[in-house]
Amino acid sequence: MIYLNKSKFFITIMVFRIVITILISFDIVMRTHLSAGMKAVYIVGIFVLQTNDYCRNTYPLFRRNRMLYYVSMAAGIAATGFYLIQFDSLAISIYYIFPVVEIFLTCSTIQIGMLIFHAMVFLFTMYTLKANPENALFSYLSMFVLVFMFRVHSDERKKGQLLTTELVAANAKLKEITIVKERTRIAQELHDSIGHGLVALRMHLEFAGNMVDTDPQKSKEVMTKALTISHKSITDLRKAVAVLKENSFQNNMELGESLKEMVDALQMKGRLNILLHVDEAVEYTNLDIKKGIYNTVREAMTNGLKHGKAEHIQIHITKYGNRIRVTIENDGEGCKHIVKSHGLIGIEERIRSLDGTVQFSSTKDRGFAILAEMPYVTGTENF
Repeated sequence: MIYLNKSKFFITIMVFRIVITILISFDIVMRTHLSAGMKAVYIVGIFVLQTNDYCRNTYPLFRRNRMLYYVSMAAGIAATGFYLIQFDSLAISIYYIFPVVEIFLTCSTIQIGMLIFHAMVFLFTMYTLKANPENALFSYLSMFVLVFMFRVHSDERKKGQLLTTELVAANAKLKEITIVKERTRIAQELHDSIGHGLVALRMHLEFAGNMVDTDPQKSKEVMTKALTISHKSITDLRKAVAVLKENSFQNNMELGESLKEMVDALQMKGRLNILLHVDEAVEYTNLDIKKGIYNTVREAMTNGLKHGKAEHIQIHITKYGNRIRVTIENDGEGCKHIVKSHGLIGIEERIRSLDGTVQFSSTKDRGFAILAEMPYVTGTENF
């Protein structure tokens, strides 16, 4: 029921009520035409009225029992009107404003019935006192307008506070989402740049270890190639750090040349055979698309070697119409049910960010295939 902050507003109103009650009591005492007994009755009555108002605004019983609350308020309005007729003083006129203040400023909804009853008691009082109608109505309506405007101001202030709280919460949530997205981006960038090189390095070292006794010369060649891969991995790591710092990629990236370097680093005679075909028209597409294709191919080859132990990989990147199609197939072990690893999830997210689609297919002992399609966009515009 409480509309404004009770701790400050209610205390201020109650102090004001007490001051007005004391002034009314003093006015009653100064009335010479009243006997001492009548003065005592009127003074006790005004303090009973004050107690009624205090209990109505303090105890939860009145807020839970709406009928009791309305009866208490109606009794307070009627009693104040009675005192106004009997004494017609400024202090009582001010006390008569308190019910309106309570209705407008401490209730969540305006009690129209109580306002009508308050106005009826006021009109009856003014009629009884034969007061000037114009002056009385002007004062009464002015009081209504002032209290109502104060409620509107308080309502707007409360809405502003709620909006500020929501904005602070939304800003904190946005920061949290930004941090999570940045962590995901860093993890994906490191996974793409380093994971591929480490898999290739491990594969070459394992092959060299198996050949060191039977074919030392071949083992030496593979070790030399492994060293080259390690150097390239360091270079890729530096590029990844640069991307994270500047959020950029090589402006002059040649997709075909970059993929050929990757294939050359992995390909081994008698162990791994990789077939690569890149449509020249794809070189004129958006830089973000070329980067997405490059990372997708790298992740697909890494998965094929790491999980499928593939020996043959075919990569076809072609343009048809306003679309680009990327097909990557290997002859690895395959599986009946595809369980998406971090790498496959990264491919899905990457292709989806380019407004593309991707499909994974595999059967037991029949290898693994990835088919991705995305829009063909020329120039350097970003998605």
